[in-house]
Amino acid sequence: MQKQTKYWIKDSLIELLKDYDLEEITVKQIVVTANISRPTFYRYYATKEEVLEELINDMIQGYAVTAMETVPTTFDEVLKIFLDYFQKKQSIIKVLIRAHLTDYFTSAFTKGFVERIDEFPASWRNWETNLQISLGAQFATGGLINVLVGWIATGCEIDSEIIVRDIMMILHDLNE
Repeated sequence: MQKQTKYWIKDSLIELLKDYDLEEITVKQIVVTANISRPTFYRYYATKEEVLEELINDMIQGYAVTAMETVPTTFDEVLKIFLDYFQKKQSIIKVLIRAHLTDYFTSAFTKGFVERIDEFPASWRNWETNLQISLGAQFATGGLINVLVGWIATGCEIDSEIIVRDIMMILHDLNE
């Protein structure tokens, strides 16, 4: 029941974000939309921001599981998995874009990437120091998420394989 209740709360927040900015949404609106009591909300979350954070972290965790199950061996495979996974989550990401909340997503994704970098070995990544890991994670995730947000905002009109091909070309050109 706990999992279902948390789902209702997160789903209610997404529904409300379609019409309101996060700052305008109240806990009362969330509980009414979720058809739960205020004490039930507070049993799981202290704030609406915690709900948003968990919603985003759920997506990121889902991506991490997908990436680990797929075991990409090249960077272009990583890009393809990333785009394909989040394309399936585009309805939620579109709501985050409309609500100007992509910074939450970027920040959480970058933090999660840095925390779990050792779980994702990559032959092309030779970051050794904490500074290199931090800079690499910020640069890579910031760029990827900007591409993702732009792609989703346009309805994913361009095939993900074309985007991967062009990103790889751009990275190659930057290295020249």
